[in-house]
Amino acid sequence: MNTALHRSYLYVPAHKARLVEKAYASEADAVVLDLEDAVPQAGKEDARRAAAEILSTTPPKPTYVRVNSPTSGLARDDVRAVARPGLAAVRLPKVEHPQQVREAARWLEEVHSDAGLQILVESALGVEALSELARSTPRLERIGLGENDLRADLRTDFDGPTMDAARVRCVFVSRAAGLVSPAMSVYPRLDDPERLRRSCRDGLGMGYLGRFAVHPAQLPVINEVFTPSAEEAEDARAVLAAAASRPDAGSAVFVTEDGRTVAPPLLAQARAVLAMAEALSAGTRPS
Repeated sequence: MNTALHRSYLYVPAHKARLVEKAYASEADAVVLDLEDAVPQAGKEDARRAAAEILSTTPPKPTYVRVNSPTSGLARDDVRAVARPGLAAVRLPKVEHPQQVREAARWLEEVHSDAGLQILVESALGVEALSELARSTPRLERIGLGENDLRADLRTDFDGPTMDAARVRCVFVSRAAGLVSPAMSVYPRLDDPERLRRSCRDGLGMGYLGRFAVHPAQLPVINEVFTPSAEEAEDARAVLAAAASRPDAGSAVFVTEDGRTVAPPLLAQARAVLAMAEALSAGTRPS
């Protein structure tokens, strides 16, 4: 399992061939074939078959599948059907208990798939269990929030301290468990790119890497915010170059010629910025 770093992920109902084609042609870094919320009950079998067919070959872009929830009675067959060579990872929604994660991992192992496993937490109970969920199986590579369902469960606003508390907790738990940093949940409004931009910047500041979208119109803003600017990359290179050229003076802290105090945390941040920029261009995963 090796999760590449992406800025943007576009959800698309797996049974809508025309929309799937458009998703692969879009500005998204990766595509998520949806078998869950975007698919009516009558279309579940068609969506599962369509996703399996797409993943039997090599899709044009990294491809994930959001399967149905563990309590739907469909998840096991979903996972087994889409565990094909083109699958990057399964996204298991509405997770609340570690056993649900372990079961999904076992389903992948039973069909000898090396695809990753990601989970979505969408309830107060799931948020409370995040630490247990994050350590439930070595197969797990990323956790995230399903914010629309979570907001309904918490009876709160989409933007506000309650949701931010859940977002921050997700970041802390992810990094403490050694998982990939989370990507932001779908922004619910399609008609306000400036609010989307502010939301993405807030998420970036919290420690999120990338965002999921449900419409191609959201992708330019998401890609813009989650791409390190040329200035940020150059600044990071300058900090690291200054540290590399400095004679060992018995201290890990020093002042650059332009007056900045450089300490190990700043060096770590500079390395993270460069790793992100390089990974985005190379399609690999930073640590």
